[in-house]
Amino acid sequence: MGRIHGGGRIQGWVIGVAQSADLVLAASGDAYLRAWSKKDGALVLEMKTPNNKVPRTVAVQGNLAAVGTQQGGLFLIDLATASVLRLQGHTNTVCSVIFDGNEIISGSFDRTLRVWDKISGRETLSIDRENWIFGVAAHENLLVAGLGHAVCVFDRASGHGPRHVLTETGTVWAVAIDAQHMVSGSNDNKVRVYAVPSFELVHVLEGHTNLVRSVALEGDRIVSGSDDKTVRLWDARSGDALHVLQGHSYSVSLLGSEIVSGSDDKTVRLWDAETGASTRKLKGTEVVRSIEKVLGAAAKEALKTALANGDAAELGRCKLMLIGQGAAGKTSTVRSLLGMEPEPAHISTVGVKLTRTDAESWEEIKDADSGFERQAYRVAALRMAVEGPVRGRGMANKVGTLTRFTRALASTIGRTRKSGTASSTTEERVELVPEAEVAQRFDVAEVENMAGKTRLGQKIYFTIWDYAGQEVFYALHHIFLTSEGGVYMLVFDMQELLGEREKALKNLTFWLNSVKLHAPEAPVLLVGTHFDQAGDKLEAVENILLEDLTALHNVKLVKNHSSKLSFFPVDNMSTAEDRAADLRQAVEETASELESVSQKISLRWLKVIEDLMLLDCDYVSFATVQELATQYHAGDQTDELLKFFHDLGMVVHLRATAILHEKVVMKPQWLLDKLARVIADDMHVQDIYYDKELSKLELVDDFNVLRNKSIGTRILLKYLWANEEVEYLRAFMDETMLLSNWAFPEKALARAHQNEPLFLVSSLLKNSTNDSLSAEIAGMDAGLTCVLDFSEFFLPDGFFARLLSLCAKHSGDTVSRKYPPRLAGNKAILRFGLSVFALEQIGDEIWIRVKRDSDKPASTLKMLLSMFQGAREALYPNLPWELLLQSPTDASVLVAHDDLEVARASEVKSFESMDATRVKVADFAQFFEDGSLLEDIHGTTGIDEFADMPLDSRLQYHVFLSHKQYEAGDACDLMAEKLKSRGLEVWVDQRTEGNLSTTEMKDAILASKCYLLFLTKTVFSSKAVCMELATALEAEKPILLVHESDPNRVGFANFSTYIDTVPKAAKHIFDARESMPFQRRLYLAEAFYDELIRRIDSS
Repeated sequence: MGRIHGGGRIQGWVIGVAQSADLVLAASGDAYLRAWSKKDGALVLEMKTPNNKVPRTVAVQGNLAAVGTQQGGLFLIDLATASVLRLQGHTNTVCSVIFDGNEIISGSFDRTLRVWDKISGRETLSIDRENWIFGVAAHENLLVAGLGHAVCVFDRASGHGPRHVLTETGTVWAVAIDAQHMVSGSNDNKVRVYAVPSFELVHVLEGHTNLVRSVALEGDRIVSGSDDKTVRLWDARSGDALHVLQGHSYSVSLLGSEIVSGSDDKTVRLWDAETGASTRKLKGTEVVRSIEKVLGAAAKEALKTALANGDAAELGRCKLMLIGQGAAGKTSTVRSLLGMEPEPAHISTVGVKLTRTDAESWEEIKDADSGFERQAYRVAALRMAVEGPVRGRGMANKVGTLTRFTRALASTIGRTRKSGTASSTTEERVELVPEAEVAQRFDVAEVENMAGKTRLGQKIYFTIWDYAGQEVFYALHHIFLTSEGGVYMLVFDMQELLGEREKALKNLTFWLNSVKLHAPEAPVLLVGTHFDQAGDKLEAVENILLEDLTALHNVKLVKNHSSKLSFFPVDNMSTAEDRAADLRQAVEETASELESVSQKISLRWLKVIEDLMLLDCDYVSFATVQELATQYHAGDQTDELLKFFHDLGMVVHLRATAILHEKVVMKPQWLLDKLARVIADDMHVQDIYYDKELSKLELVDDFNVLRNKSIGTRILLKYLWANEEVEYLRAFMDETMLLSNWAFPEKALARAHQNEPLFLVSSLLKNSTNDSLSAEIAGMDAGLTCVLDFSEFFLPDGFFARLLSLCAKHSGDTVSRKYPPRLAGNKAILRFGLSVFALEQIGDEIWIRVKRDSDKPASTLKMLLSMFQGAREALYPNLPWELLLQSPTDASVLVAHDDLEVARASEVKSFESMDATRVKVADFAQFFEDGSLLEDIHGTTGIDEFADMPLDSRLQYHVFLSHKQYEAGDACDLMAEKLKSRGLEVWVDQRTEGNLSTTEMKDAILASKCYLLFLTKTVFSSKAVCMELATALEAEKPILLVHESDPNRVGFANFSTYIDTVPKAAKHIFDARESMPFQRRLYLAEAFYDELIRRIDSS
């Protein structure tokens, strides 16, 4: 069987045809199956049907063919070896068979539609009907059958239905379906087109003069074969006839732009679907060639091209975040999702615990997976799908997959790539995988398999983030809670909700508000635990949630439709592996609808991540990533690449400082574990306290000071972090406001550690109290007082602590070490220079009271508001708030700052306060003695100290500001204003009207004391800037450097970018003096301008 004798002309009608990217197959009335090379028409297979019966249908997928014959024969044939597997079940003629991914679907005269597992040959579904089944088709979750005078549509998962019964006037011989259309052909000589998913009849195609035996569908094309000896091509959208192909009938197959037909003239023909021209006629007498040389050729070429071009495909990754109170059952819910044995004892999570899984197996994935190999298969299948998925007679054309693929190709292939999420066929190719390794690593049959799927075929991979519920860990949450591209699961104890309603509702409100603040568009699933105690009270739980949990408003809640509940009850104590089946399904369906999950990613980027993962390191240097990205022709996208994977939670990479930028954390769990050693709950503090190494290093006192006063020594941090990447971890905590420098002595430390650098970990102050501090604030003779009011929404947990961090650091920079800040969980007294003030959190308000005899109280408020606004923008940019000012003449009166500003601008003498009391505008004049309180927000210029800096009579300007307008125009404009307000003469091109000539700019440089270059991402691509720099160097002007420090600004770049792109003649400018990071925030800008003016003066 399978031997080719050659010269064996087809001796019977060609009853069934099929095609793949490599082959054309024909099943004929002489009980033979034949195959030809599509490339050159060579005959590569000629074999008898396994039961020697006449075949009625054939399908092909990669190396496999499925043949249905008379007397119930259904066979799976390996075309490379001619080995046969019989699929046992049908008892009468098999009229139709198709492949769909890993499944085979068949219809028979025995009145059954059957679904088979392609790998094992096992029957997985059987649907019994009352009529012969002539044709079958499939699309995603739908099965379609032509039987009798009707088309029936069934649910694929269960076989239940039919969902739709479409009655026709003739016997339905053939069906096909895709995402847009369903098509049928019947013996009333008509082709009918139905809309999907409504299945409304949209067209009846007339033209055939005899029964329609076969139909095929692809995109907007329909092809039909009839006993009238014609093959007709139609437009699926309009119903118009496109071509009539004369002289052939019976069976048809459509793949891309190629039509294959079989007829009673004992030949197979190939046609061009674009022109309708016949391109080849096959009789069985062609030149013979080995099939091994033909099989998989198209898939191999598609894979090779996809790898070389770095094609893009959906990544299919999602972050699943479990939040909720401690002991609510989050970790137990994770175990239920993963089908693990229940754990009776409570398991307390430290910080955040990460687990990887997928939506198919729902088993924990231990090994790191970049997704590169999986996506290589997908993009290769995508390329093959341009030519069309594989199918047999009557088979649906898989446009569910094809449409997605071709749309993806349209947006990624054939266009110049500007980012890693696009790919180009015209760009320079790169070897992502050595050619010799491709054959060993990739199975081309899998490419063909994926190209033939109608269902999505994209398995979603989840990283489960189990957030600790203890309050001390809330400080970590904002750093790692995803703003978009994730699914939130809020776990709550149903028994607590029933027994301690007020407490439980308060907790649920806190978490829901947190989600709305961080990710207002993210989907949220509510999960109720402790089912063993509350499983019979689900309706009562539902009523409380709907009636009393007002925080559910404006939440994108995922409902439990099957149980008609707003939440998903889970019995975490059950031993059933599928105890969370409904929850799994809801998570998968929700994730599949997220735009980020279907976002396309270049194979080049994935190869970079794969190579990094293979290093199996907790962290790597930015230079390592840059080197790999450059190797795969993505070096200019390294920052963009890392941001993409950072947002997915696959890596951690911050860019705010050089230390942070130079480190890429490959295993986020490593970072989370390190942070949780400093910010630890009482339970896990014990493990550290009783560690022998702590005593051996004489750090017990240091540890007690950290836990009791929230002040840590550097040597203690080195111990807690095992002396690993201490500077990076310190910088990370500083940037995320978890830690700040503490410039004041700490007497409780051992003498040997008195000179150690100290740091404040303000989140550890939570719930700490200080009665004397409370009394001092209560008795303070307060002068100017204002309120940060968050009552419109809520004041996030940990925000006050971060404000304390900023204040404590600034205090250390401005006051004597004799006056350390006095801090507690919700209050503090601090000094800025000679100004003393109190901070106090009361509910959803933060009160700021400046002591009456303080120096420049308005400047102090202005500085504090700048710090607050900086923290808000960094942590919660969408957090609504309002600034209230207390009347200096009546402490019971509060006014809205914005109302006061309107009144001042209108020059009225009085206006209404918050409680409708009439107040005088003049009473609030003290608040504006240093200009606008909200200078940071409104961009106004305050009153700066005048700098006494005489200018040489031969010069006109103290400084010439050189910059690229698009990237630094606003910054240089602000800098010029600030320097001018301090008495300096500044030249900046946007302050000169008209277009300046080169001569005018050169003259301005020569007339300046020094030259300041503002460094941004592409500054050296500006010819004007390069000319200005060359002029300054030639004139031997002092060169000052300032660089963009805000990672969110368009001009931000890694400092190495400037070094790499600076003109060769100017490379030495980075050796002379350190560049200054530009500061916009008032509390940082003061020190920046002081230093800048000092440098200008000394230049």
